[in-house]
Amino acid sequence: MDSSELYHIKQQFTLGAYPALVEAPIPDLSSPDYIPTILYKARAYLASGDPASALALIPNESENVALRAVAALAQGEEGLETLRDLCVEIEAEGVEHIGEWERDTVAVLAATAFIRAGEVEEALETLRDSATSGNES
Repeated sequence: MDSSELYHIKQQFTLGAYPALVEAPIPDLSSPDYIPTILYKARAYLASGDPASALALIPNESENVALRAVAALAQGEEGLETLRDLCVEIEAEGVEHIGEWERDTVAVLAATAFIRAGEVEEALETLRDSATSGNES
């Protein structure tokens, strides 16, 4: 279950209250809310047209696929190949350290980048593959 702080952050993002969201404090690195908070803040920066600030939030060499996906989205078309690689990574068999939330997040971020690049069919395929793999679990 999400903490009340994370629930509030999700709500702010859903409502499009990006300026308020980017001002939200970042929890301690050991908090279970750390990665989701960073992700929503980075996405708020992207929605506000500030990819540099989004990239500044992402720890260098992050192993989390969702954080790597939002960093790739912040890079614009230069991050498309990274997003394609991440989509392959999340669909690989035997990858148990990647949770459903991360898989879904990567798919949505990748589809967003593909739409922005005019690759509508690839975006739809990415979302379809994510929905299909989620039903097999």
